[in-house]
Amino acid sequence: MTSTRLSLAGLAAVAVIAAAGSAAADDATAATSAASVARDWSFQPDAGFVYRSGDFKLTTWGFAERLFDPNGPDAYRRVRQGAEFDFPRVTARLRPALVYEIDLTNSNFFDHGFGGRSGFGRRDFENLFIALRDSDDPGKFRVLIGENTHILSREDNLSSGNLPTINRSLILEEHGSVNSFGTQFGVQIQKAFSDKLTLQLSAQDNRGSFNAPEPRYQVGNSLSAKVILTPLNDPDAGRKLSLGFAVDHTGGIRDRMFTLATAIAQTPLGGVAATGDRLTWEADGAYTFLLAGHPTTIDGELIHSSFSRSRGEVAGGYAMLQWSAFDTPKAGDLDLFLRYDLVRLGQDAIAGRATQRAIRTGANYNLPYTRKLANLHLEYAHNSVWGPAAIVTGDRLNDEFRVELRFSLQQYLRH
Repeated sequence: MTSTRLSLAGLAAVAVIAAAGSAAADDATAATSAASVARDWSFQPDAGFVYRSGDFKLTTWGFAERLFDPNGPDAYRRVRQGAEFDFPRVTARLRPALVYEIDLTNSNFFDHGFGGRSGFGRRDFENLFIALRDSDDPGKFRVLIGENTHILSREDNLSSGNLPTINRSLILEEHGSVNSFGTQFGVQIQKAFSDKLTLQLSAQDNRGSFNAPEPRYQVGNSLSAKVILTPLNDPDAGRKLSLGFAVDHTGGIRDRMFTLATAIAQTPLGGVAATGDRLTWEADGAYTFLLAGHPTTIDGELIHSSFSRSRGEVAGGYAMLQWSAFDTPKAGDLDLFLRYDLVRLGQDAIAGRATQRAIRTGANYNLPYTRKLANLHLEYAHNSVWGPAAIVTGDRLNDEFRVELRFSLQQYLRH
């Protein structure tokens, strides 16, 4: 992978050149043509608190998730605060931006600091990147340089406060055990060629980031590409179909295990060594439509990964049905869901494969009169795993139930 490693300066130069080429037809003087906007604060439920001054905009958000576990201690799963600074346009089509998000659940939040000093520091950043992007719609074109630029999942590169699925899939959660989808430092380029076709390219380093004990800023050992298709999008009829296909190659994974874990509490069930170069293929899809006049979404994901040195292989995915029972200001917004997760894990040195399954169901309720900013989540999961004892080391049957309260400055949307 040495030949594929690029310096940050080189990647930045490539990104700027790409952006400049995209805007070459723009009149440079158009940057001053944006209408003057009075300085003011406002609250937008789909974004957060927004401050505008001329062509500058600041959007800030925050959210907290509190878990209530009948079989264990209650805890805050995530408490985060973030912001996006949209700076004045440099051309009629492009503007720079800065995005950050900090994780307040880190028990050493006030002990981390730059240069060993106590207090706030780099290790508290969950997301941090600078961008050059389309002035009106970042989905049309953007270049990101910084932390959390991975692209394999539909849930990546969004504010963590509004994941599009009720909970992340087992196969995606478990990939985090080998940094395959974890926080990374690098560069991402996204370009929408039409309303139906978007391409993403990313070069990262999965071995370290701003919040790692020993950060690394040499990227290129993890290279990804993804194609996003939207063949159907009819808001008037309540129908949308989106598909994604991705590939990722990550080298130099050392001293890692691929761990099977339960669906809710992430209790370890077993695992195998996962080292060397990892090659991952991923496909995902979501179809939203009206069922008996109610928004309904069927979504799923398939992932396959292989590890060159440990000779391990894992494959799995999920399928989920979400149905909106009702959605009114007085009664609230209730979604019922049913989900099936499946993971198969093996290693050449071990005879047989371990198979993990989770059947999950529950209700997700945006509380009345909260404008979808307060959410109650109830979930039951029946976990089962079978396979060779060399892989499966935990309980082979396990039932879990959890209650979660979520408060946010951004609306929680599902369809």
